Amino acid sequence: MTADSLLPSTAHASRGRAGGWGDAHLSADLTAEVRLHAPGARSGRPARCDLGSVERAFGRHFFDQRARSGVEAARTRADRLRDAAGVMTESIGMTFASDVFASLAVERPWRSHDVRPLLGNIGDTLGLAPEQVSMQLLIGCLRAPQLFELPPLTALEIQLSVLVALSPAVEASLWLGQPDKAPICLLAQGETATTRRFRTVAREILEGRQPERGLIIGAAVRRWQRPWAALVIRVRSRDVEALLEEAASAISPVAERDFLLERTAERERLLVSAGERRLSRLGFDLHDGALQHVATLGADVHRVRTELPAHLKPTLDSLAEGVSELDRVLRELAHSLEPASLLRRPLAGVVEAEAASLRERTGIDVRTRVLGDFSAMTASQKIAVIRVVQEACANVREHSGAASVEIVLTASRSCVDLQITDDGDGFEVARTLQYAAQRGRLGLVGGSERVRLLGGTFDVRSRVGGPTTVSVIVPRWQPLAAVGESSLQLAY
Repeated sequence: MTADSLLPSTAHASRGRAGGWGDAHLSADLTAEVRLHAPGARSGRPARCDLGSVERAFGRHFFDQRARSGVEAARTRADRLRDAAGVMTESIGMTFASDVFASLAVERPWRSHDVRPLLGNIGDTLGLAPEQVSMQLLIGCLRAPQLFELPPLTALEIQLSVLVALSPAVEASLWLGQPDKAPICLLAQGETATTRRFRTVAREILEGRQPERGLIIGAAVRRWQRPWAALVIRVRSRDVEALLEEAASAISPVAERDFLLERTAERERLLVSAGERRLSRLGFDLHDGALQHVATLGADVHRVRTELPAHLKPTLDSLAEGVSELDRVLRELAHSLEPASLLRRPLAGVVEAEAASLRERTGIDVRTRVLGDFSAMTASQKIAVIRVVQEACANVREHSGAASVEIVLTASRSCVDLQITDDGDGFEVARTLQYAAQRGRLGLVGGSERVRLLGGTFDVRSRVGGPTTVSVIVPRWQPLAAVGESSLQLAY
């Protein structure tokens, strides 16, 4: 079942309206479609669950292509659960609905006027009351497995948004404790969720005191069994303590993962900076050694040219041009090896510059597409992506015989995706990489190791005759307490 297999009338309505997610007429139409097609709906008996009906309950939201991979993963998980159980159950249907709801929330926050008709649609499909659907969706979304693939801050933001969308909470905020200081607000949902009263409740929770009962209540979020933050909400009614505790409990694993990321980030910075120090040293050696010799050679060629007969000067002119090109290439290489200069420039600009250099030096048709926001990347992540681009471009220039290259760099909320494809001669991947490693030529092998240290994936796909694709996915994790890395420490 895919988005394309939705009912024709529903698909037509989705294409014909360009407004926001909420639309009263469309919601009414979708509800009517679900009730009409849900098995047993016309007879008044409880609906028999199937995944296709649950998909149709989401209506136009199911068309959000940015969430397509998450929705497909949700379908795969539901299919496996159904196969394991031997029968489709209401519980599996709700698990599927929760996974889809969470996947869509990753890309765009849910709003109340979108949620209300959706609860009715899913309820009609599964034979449940909207209140039951809301509760089960909330519990499933707060603990959705895809949240653990996201940066902690993004996961926490989604948890707060679904808490407000699916519960009696009107506003919510998450407060971090500070020794001998007032708590600081890490995230907030709602216009007044950062006011003094919210802060006061957070402080009392973090100090182990019980706040006065009212419409603003809170619960401790624990990390390794110790209070780490306070979840504070404003509610419409007072009987939501159990729901609040459930939300705080669901946030705890994200907080614990953040702690592990802090430790991993420190090791990653040490490992990557060590490699960058070696490259930076090489850049300095080129500048202070080889480039000086080339400059001396160029001066000697110029001096000799003035002393030669006129018929020999064209030969010296060609030699002088070669020396000048060698000087340019070495200076470009020395500059590219300096991490600090790369980090000062936007990632998109660095990739465009590498593409322009390849295009200028080879005449290859190099096309680039850079999509998304890369500002939240750490220095190590940025350097790793740049090094892969540089090495891939070098391989294309020296070995591929390609006529065209496409570089696609995309940033989503969960990862940075790099794809470099050329139409060159291609090669046998395993044999070539093994041979390169044995000879100490560790270009792409080194790039693979950089990406692996960052928790990412690196893949080279090729065959004799081409094409060749280098694929890199770097997760955009960054611990909440991490200080922004403006540069790598490269002192000797």
